[in-house]
Amino acid sequence: MSQINNNIDPDSRDYDLKSIEPDERFTQTTKEFWITLGTYLVFMVLMTANLYLVGGKDVSKYKYILGFPQWIFNEIIILIAMVVAVILVVTFVYRDMDVTPNGKLKERKHKEGK
Repeated sequence: MSQINNNIDPDSRDYDLKSIEPDERFTQTTKEFWITLGTYLVFMVLMTANLYLVGGKDVSKYKYILGFPQWIFNEIIILIAMVVAVILVVTFVYRDMDVTPNGKLKERKHKEGK
């Protein structure tokens, strides 16, 4: 009987994929990618929907808010909301990690109450 070798030879393609341990950094970056893509898609849909639904009418029928046409005012509000969303995603989703071959995710720093 031959013994199963759990060591992976990096120069060989003869190994079982189940013997590879998933790197926690890849899992984290995949999560970050999907959340970032979702945030951008929501932003894009809101901006496009605003332009098609609110803008594009006869100029004499525009509603004005603080001197801006409503569709531009909505765009500014959506843009501000996007900046806040990006700050929240970067603060609570993204994590620091070492990019060396044997690197690890860095622990989140928790603020302690005073």
